[in-house]
Amino acid sequence: MHVASVRSSQGEPLYVGWVRSREQFQRRHQPVLRQRVATADRSEACDVHAQEVAWAERRAHERRLHDSAIVQLRHG
Repeated sequence: MHVASVRSSQGEPLYVGWVRSREQFQRRHQPVLRQRVATADRSEACDVHAQEVAWAERRAHERRLHDSAIVQLRHG
């Protein structure tokens, strides 16, 4: 039991340090993110939607190819 408590006490400061550094990083980058959102070009929305649609279609095609290959392996 003593070994587990020692490991826990050693790991906890690392975790706390990680959490603090992550929070500090987020606080530093919040103004940058807010500025990007505030000045975002709304004309890009169509491009983003088109990219999402293309990705979804490509992913669906890959899934169909995969499923077809699995069926052929099972029956071949």
